[in-house]
Amino acid sequence: MNTTLFKKHNYHVLAAVFILMALVLFAGAAHTQKDQVGRYRMSVTIRNNFTDIFVIDTTTGVVKYVGKDEGKPFEQIKGK
Repeated sequence: MNTTLFKKHNYHVLAAVFILMALVLFAGAAHTQKDQVGRYRMSVTIRNNFTDIFVIDTTTGVVKYVGKDEGKPFEQIKGK
């Protein structure tokens, strides 16, 4: 068995593992505050035959009632 070929193969494998780990670490480092998954929560309450929909901004604590404002961004919902 040729030991120099075996050593070269080990270096290539180690280099590939190092590159893959670096890619994973650097890809995760790009996460910023702009990516706010889960910032808004929705609560639906049914009373008699009426459905009340509330949207909660978990960062600021603002709660808005969604009536005729369905499909609008949170900033444009007037609420009640």
